[in-house]
Amino acid sequence: DAWREHMLLLVALMIPVIYHWKLLVKVKKDPSNTSLGYGNKMRVHWCRFVISNDQHAILGVQSMRNEIMWGSFLGLTIFTALTVIVSTAVSSDDLRCSLARMTSYDPITSSYETGFEPNSKIMLLCLLLSLVFLMTLQYLRLLKHISVFVGCNGVPMQEQVILVAAKMYNMAALFHWMSMRFVFVLVAAFGWLFGPTYCLASSFVTVIYLSQTDNLQLGKEEEYARQCDETTEAGTA
Repeated sequence: DAWREHMLLLVALMIPVIYHWKLLVKVKKDPSNTSLGYGNKMRVHWCRFVISNDQHAILGVQSMRNEIMWGSFLGLTIFTALTVIVSTAVSSDDLRCSLARMTSYDPITSSYETGFEPNSKIMLLCLLLSLVFLMTLQYLRLLKHISVFVGCNGVPMQEQVILVAAKMYNMAALFHWMSMRFVFVLVAAFGWLFGPTYCLASSFVTVIYLSQTDNLQLGKEEEYARQCDETTEAGTA
């Protein structure tokens, strides 16, 4: 009967993998209908708006400050959670028994002994939290570099400066996007603490939740605005 747990965990893993693979294909082919792709375009306009005019420099400084504050809060929270989990795992004498007892509540796999080492669940949580923390550090690092570009109006090769700043800003946004994806994967990982059925349910619900914000359904007015935006980009090029 152990195959049931393996199948549930495999399906729980494949759901977000297939979803994100299809999302990245859509971002590449039709970026204007995804929040990630549309955000990449808007950040280019934002960098041009802020850098090309000194009057807007204060807006850039405030925006960078807000993003750095959010990134610092996220990093500190993740590091604290990682520290608590590791310290609990090290200090607990019956952690393995407690994890095994939590899995007994699973409605499908509770009738037999799990084939996975219970401590592997803690290792998975620590791995995901570590990845979120590292992605957040890269996000903050890139934001720090971008802050140098604010107020660079009138410098030689200003258009090149704007494009470099926009590329770095998009890279920072990508690292933040990946860190938040791992945060959502943590939901399914926490569900696995109670059994593979809860892991599968958490994975499914998380993907449905993400699909509501990852995909943009443009109406007629939004479609017209997008066409105007593409026309402006073509004229600038």
